[in-house]
Amino acid sequence: MADSHEDGRPSRPSLEDEIFAVASTVEVDRPEDGPRIRVRARPPWEWARGLTRRDVGATLAGFLTFVFVDLVMMYGPLMTSRRPSLLPQMITLLVLAFGLGGLLAWKVGGAGRLFGIGMMLAWVFLTLVSVGFLTGLTP
Repeated sequence: MADSHEDGRPSRPSLEDEIFAVASTVEVDRPEDGPRIRVRARPPWEWARGLTRRDVGATLAGFLTFVFVDLVMMYGPLMTSRRPSLLPQMITLLVLAFGLGGLLAWKVGGAGRLFGIGMMLAWVFLTLVSVGFLTGLTP
């Protein structure tokens, strides 16, 4: 405990006083308040049960469209004996996948949303499978 000085003025509290003072002001949870973490009524993976054949087709169409565009763009630079800079292709593919795909996914909606998600998934898939060669991330 902090004692007062000889002249009567109070001294500053010690570190021990400050640490243990927090313990006396801790809130106690009341069970009638309910849980602090709000959980969904359905688990997040149950959204997949509502997918139709049209949804899967739109996602697959976006995936395959991006794969086709990627292979056309990257065929020339990767088949030459002297490797040019892949920076223009990389930027174009990023803008296509995440610019156009993101625009479709967040602004257009409907089947366009799933088409855009398919494009973004294709970029991620091709980057992981080819260790970045097909998307221009590694020279």
